[in-house]
Amino acid sequence: MAHTGTAIEPTISPSTARRRISTEANKLSRDDRAAHDWYRFVLSYPPHLVRDYLQRFHASSEKRVLDPFCGTGTTIVECKKLGVPSVGVEAHPMAHFASATKVDWDIDPSELEESAQNIAAAALNELEASGIIDDPAPALIAEMPDGKKLRTVSPEIEKLLLKNSISPLPLHKMKKDQRSR
Repeated sequence: MAHTGTAIEPTISPSTARRRISTEANKLSRDDRAAHDWYRFVLSYPPHLVRDYLQRFHASSEKRVLDPFCGTGTTIVECKKLGVPSVGVEAHPMAHFASATKVDWDIDPSELEESAQNIAAAALNELEASGIIDDPAPALIAEMPDGKKLRTVSPEIEKLLLKNSISPLPLHKMKKDQRSR
């Protein structure tokens, strides 16, 4: 058989094609961080994927996007950024709060900071009332009041956890009934 000088592209299996996709493909770009990085959900999809779909479906200001399970709002945020009217529905209270907050662009920064400080102070008061020092410095963990030792999970549960996957302080803060499950 004579060689004609043209290269023949081999057929690539879907699994091989997936491996060739860069690991950077699902990471947030710098431009997406302001809207999407303050609250991330492990099962969410990247904003660039939403933009790609909106483009493929020819979404525009004359159309409306419905996201009946909007989660933390990636789709409705991207629609808002592109000027595409959208409606997102979410039943989970935390996800609903996250998505509603992400699309509320009329926030007074000083009011937000004051609210955050009030919440942080209330949380610290609650922890201190329970005898828990909430300081990320590891040396302070040893300074727990009254010589308290950090709580741990049972040995059976410990076996189920990835080694060093949970810091001792958050583990200590779990309620007793949660640790023994």
